[in-house]
This record gives sequence, C-alpha cells and structure tokens, in this order.
Amino acid sequence: MIDQTENDKFKADFLSIAASTHAYNKINNLLLMQILAKLEGRDLEDIRDNVDKYLNQFSAEFIKANS
Repeated sequence: MIDQTENDKFKADFLSIAASTHAYNKINNLLLMQILAKLEGRDLEDIRDNVDKYLNQFSAEFIKANS
C-alpha cells in the first residue's frame, strides 16, 4: 500500500513539473515569435504556423528515432 501511495505521489509531482515546464516553454515560444515578428516585420500568424510545422516535424523525428 505504501508503494502505491509513493508511486501516486511521484506521478503527481512529475505531472506538476511537466505541466509547469510545458507552460514555461509555450510562453517562451510566444515571446520569441513576437520578437521575430517585430524584428523581421512579419506576420505573427505566419511565424506561428512555421513554428508549429517544425515542432510537429521535430517531434515526429524524435519519436521515430527513439522508438
């Protein structure tokens, strides 16, 4: 019973850290895209679309390489 409780606590802690990391990365990406849009005089949506495309591509490559 103790092992299950410790396992549940570990999962909850991990999920909390993962959620915080995900949110932090999303904010950083948005800020970087805003800076690029301003510096390059480009549309933020255009940059966001490119970022989403590359994230999907890199994620797929990572999953393929580590499967």
